[in-house]
Amino acid sequence: MSFTMKEGGFGVGDYVAFGVLCASSCAGGVWYSAVGSRSKAVVDLKDYLLGGKAMSTFPVAMSLIASYVSGVTILGTPAEIYNYGSEYWLVVVGVTLSCLIVATVYLPVFCTLRLSSSYEYLELRFNRHVRAVASVLFLLDEVLFLPMVVYVPALAFNQLTGFNVFAVGGVMVLICGLYTVLGGLRAVVWTDSVQTGVMFIGVLLVAAAGTLAVGGVSAVVSIANESGRLEISNWSFSPYERQTGWGAIFGGFLYWTCFNSVNQTMVQRYIALPSKRKAITALFIFCIGAILAISLCVWCGLAAWGAWVQGGCDPSGSPLVGDQLLPAFVTYVAEVQHLPGLSGVFLAGVFGAGLRSIHFNTKNMEQMTSVATALSAIAASATCGIFTLGMSCWWVGPRGAAAGGAAGALLAGAVSLGSQAAAASGLRALPRNFTEACSANATFIPEQTIDPTTIFPLFRLSYHWIAPLGLLATIVVGMIVGWLFDKPDPSKMDAELFTPVVWRLLPKEAHENAGMTRQALPVKAESPAPSARLILEQLPDKVE
Repeated sequence: MSFTMKEGGFGVGDYVAFGVLCASSCAGGVWYSAVGSRSKAVVDLKDYLLGGKAMSTFPVAMSLIASYVSGVTILGTPAEIYNYGSEYWLVVVGVTLSCLIVATVYLPVFCTLRLSSSYEYLELRFNRHVRAVASVLFLLDEVLFLPMVVYVPALAFNQLTGFNVFAVGGVMVLICGLYTVLGGLRAVVWTDSVQTGVMFIGVLLVAAAGTLAVGGVSAVVSIANESGRLEISNWSFSPYERQTGWGAIFGGFLYWTCFNSVNQTMVQRYIALPSKRKAITALFIFCIGAILAISLCVWCGLAAWGAWVQGGCDPSGSPLVGDQLLPAFVTYVAEVQHLPGLSGVFLAGVFGAGLRSIHFNTKNMEQMTSVATALSAIAASATCGIFTLGMSCWWVGPRGAAAGGAAGALLAGAVSLGSQAAAASGLRALPRNFTEACSANATFIPEQTIDPTTIFPLFRLSYHWIAPLGLLATIVVGMIVGWLFDKPDPSKMDAELFTPVVWRLLPKEAHENAGMTRQALPVKAESPAPSARLILEQLPDKVE
């Protein structure tokens, strides 16, 4: 049986599997919201947002995975590998490095201050105007990113069942909003944990069954190697090549750092844990889970490529393919391996991923991974740059922070939107080589429809480099403007407002005023008493 990329359809077993898994995960959140919360009533807004700051480590870690691994990752990564090869897998190195930086640089500050929002820090460090700027950037990020997060699972649902895309998206938003509003962070974390488990089960089953359908691990590896899709040998420093080792590692490192370090969806879960040590443990589990999820999606892409080559290289499945690849491959595998219900389990995982992560028209876009990364990098890089300025550059004040954030967002936004416009006009990276059998067919010869030299150079950058560019612009402009125009404010010179990495470099007055800001905050019963100069000196799990 040939893999043609035209497969689709849902059987009775698929509907049953999908219905049971989705109902169990969503009903759990609704039950906790309506019934389970009676034993742990929401006391105030902070309790609603942070779960009483007494959440368990593993569910929060699963929720961290849920906050990042969306349907875009599940559907977009296999298509990226199918088209361009395995260099993208090197982002797992960037993920690991980013988790180390977050635990060392950013997390100690948030765990010291114990705020209910990451953006409260900006008001303490700068002023309310800088906080407003960062909040607007966060809203921009959500407006650009969440429609894709909802649309991609809805598209997969439409591809397999025929249901209207926009109706499915509306139901997803309604379900997610219901248990979130009723139960707060506790309900969200509980539901995230179940849905993350369903996601891993679905992707793991597809990877295993897909491998068997192709003929085993050796067959997948052999076919991928013949076309160069296992090669991780492109270490070019050119930022114009879509996938290079440096781009995946360095670009992935800074992109994930921007997202994991200061984004409210992540920080809210870090500070919902009772101690910094548990927050670091949750971050470590998140790192392993993210690497596993990305690796499974990479393998699914290689297995789909093997199935297409074995089936005779049907022209309808020739690269470049879009994000409809994996749903079609799942249907193909279910038919070949006689596995009724596999499509239902897979779709439940994708659907749950969209629920966990909940402009312009995305209906006709291909390669959602690059689009989502490019667009989310606009706000993420500028926001991370503002926080980095606040935590490490003591001479930067409100003017420098605001100017840096504006510069980073404008530059990253121009490059991101310009690159999407260039792609719409016909600029695209050429896919990896075909096997000898496939390349004999002249219809597979890839052609560039536009001369790249006619495109403005910044608009030809790989999506991996947009976040580093925005982050660099924010920090450089912020440092210069802060040095020239910001006046020292003694009330902001508190060592606890800065990362421990730069404590030795801080002015003497910063150490003399250590703890001043925290002491001015309202003291809660569950918070450590602000009696010491540095709260981290009291904690047994302090950063050495």
